[in-house]
Amino acid sequence: MRRLARLRGDDELRVGLVGAGMVGSNMTYQINFTPGMKTALIVNRSVENAAAAYVRAGFAPLDIVVSEDPTVLGAAIRAGRPAVTSSIDTMLQLEEIEIVFEATSSANFGAHVIRTCLEAGHDVVTMNAEADATVGYLLKTVADKNGVVYTLADGDQPGVLGRLIEFVESSGFEIVSAVNCKGYMDVHATPESIMEWSVKQGTSPQMTTSFTDGTKMNIEQANLANAYNLHPEVRGMHGIKSTLATVTEDMVAALDGHHTVEYTLGGDFAGGVFVVGYSDSHHMVQPALRYLKMGEGPYYTFYRPYHLVHIEAPLSIAEVYLDREPTVAPAGPFVTEVVAVAKKDLQPGDVLDGIGGWTSYGEIDRIENTQGLLPVGLTENVRVVKPVSQDEPIPLDAVELDEESPIVAARFEQDGL
Repeated sequence: MRRLARLRGDDELRVGLVGAGMVGSNMTYQINFTPGMKTALIVNRSVENAAAAYVRAGFAPLDIVVSEDPTVLGAAIRAGRPAVTSSIDTMLQLEEIEIVFEATSSANFGAHVIRTCLEAGHDVVTMNAEADATVGYLLKTVADKNGVVYTLADGDQPGVLGRLIEFVESSGFEIVSAVNCKGYMDVHATPESIMEWSVKQGTSPQMTTSFTDGTKMNIEQANLANAYNLHPEVRGMHGIKSTLATVTEDMVAALDGHHTVEYTLGGDFAGGVFVVGYSDSHHMVQPALRYLKMGEGPYYTFYRPYHLVHIEAPLSIAEVYLDREPTVAPAGPFVTEVVAVAKKDLQPGDVLDGIGGWTSYGEIDRIENTQGLLPVGLTENVRVVKPVSQDEPIPLDAVELDEESPIVAARFEQDGL
C-alpha cells in the first residue's frame, strides 16, 4: 500500500465499485480510506442505496453526484466528488475509472458484470466466490484474451489461504492441505431455521443459510482448488474435528494424501484458516522449527487466526494495478466442481431456489466425479422434472435449465472451452 500511495500521491487510483449491499457498502469505506485509492463511482440499481453507502462512509450528502450522463459523472470524478449511477454501460464510458471492484453478491448478475467489464478492457477484482466457482475459468479466459486481470479479492478465505499456500510452498514445504475452519454446519438449514442468526449478524437469510449449510465454504474451497490444483479426498470433504493443540496430528491421521482442500468442524479456530505443510528435508528444518515452537515435524501447521474480508480486499486492488497479478483465479479448466445436493426430497414441479435456499446445498468434488451433475451455481429458479431423494446429488437431467439465463449460457460456453 505504501508503494501505491507513493506512486499515486494526491492522484489516487480511481475505483469503480459495482454493488451497494452489505459488501459494497463496506467496500465504499474501505477503498476510500486505503492509502493510494478512492471510491470514485458506485454503480447500483438503486441509486438511493449507493448514495446511502457514501453517506455511511462519511461523505456529505450534498457532495454526491447522481447521474446517468457520462459527461456529468466524469466531471464530478475529476473534481473529487463521489459519483453514483445505475448503469454499468455508463461506467464503461468513463475513462476516469481505472479498475472495477465487483460486489453484487449475485452469481448470475455478477458474472455478467464481470465479463462485460473485462471485455471493455477493465481489470476486475471481485468477492463473488459463487460466480468464480461456476464460470471462473471462462472469466479468466476472457480476461487473458483482453489483456486484463481477473481475480478474487484478498480477505475471504480463498485469498487468505492462497497467500498462505504461496508462503508455505516458497519456504520449501509441500502442501498437504489448505483448510477452512467451520464452527458449525447443518446441511439441511433453511432461511427459516437460521432467521435468528441472520438478524443477529445483520446478514440476509440466504447468505446466512449458505454459511450454515456449508455451501459457501465448499464454494470457497473450490475457488482455491481450481487456482492451485488441489482436490477434496471425498465429496464434501471430511470435516475433521480438532483443536489448535492437536490439529497437525489430527489432519495427518485423517488424510490419505497431499494437495487437498479440507475443513475443520468445531474447535477453537475462530475465524482462522491454516495450511498443513510437509518437509522432506526434515534433518535441515526440524531443529529450527522445533526451536520456533512449530512442532516436531515433518508435518507443520501454518495457522492464521483471522480473515478480515473487506478490510483486506484493497490489497488485491493494489496488486492488480501495480504488479498485474491476480490474488486467486482459476489456473486452467476446473479440477473441482461444487455440485447441488437435494436438501429435501424433490418432486417434479418443484423449483430450486438457489444458493442459501430451501431446496439444495453444495458439495465440492473432483471434476471427474461430477459429470452429469448440476453445479450449485445454476440452481436459481430451476424446475425439477425427475424425483431426487434427500442428500443425493441432483442430476442435470432431473432439472430444466433456463438456457436464456446469463450464467447458464456462460456455463455452457465454458464447458465448450
